[in-house]
Amino acid sequence: MTTETANVVVRVDNRLIHGQIAVTWKQALEFDAVVVPDDQLVNDQLNKTIMNMALQSANLTGYFVSVSNGAKMIARLKREHISLLGKPFRIFVVCRTPAAVRALVEAGTEAETVTLWNMFKQPGKQKIAGTVYMDQADLDDAAVIKQHVPDTSIQGSPYAKKIEIPTTLEE
Repeated sequence: MTTETANVVVRVDNRLIHGQIAVTWKQALEFDAVVVPDDQLVNDQLNKTIMNMALQSANLTGYFVSVSNGAKMIARLKREHISLLGKPFRIFVVCRTPAAVRALVEAGTEAETVTLWNMFKQPGKQKIAGTVYMDQADLDDAAVIKQHVPDTSIQGSPYAKKIEIPTTLEE
């Protein structure tokens, strides 16, 4: 694993930024910044303000960008924050959907790991594990992500066991 890929960890979570991200994941992974590529949130000042409050309480900086600008923002942060002390600048990326993560990896974003959780029940989606509900399009996106990031799984917390993502829905 190169230093380049060890700097980015990606999470799919429909809630985006919340206490578990700001506290539990921060403590476990010791990341320095959070990037949220989300087309809906990028223009939602109220929710960005609320999410920034959670990030600031954890002494984190948040970057809210569109999905199409996500890979560029991650690359920029990696270039601007080269550590002289040997500790890599760690970026935690939170996306609402696997489709957003797929867009990032297809645009060249390299990540150490991708985890999925809090993908809530919606019409046409089936329960995969825990709070993860997916349709075939989500599973197809996850399969493409896994081609780019082999360590892609369902995981409730940084301390929970990783669960393999199926490739097809059960009938």
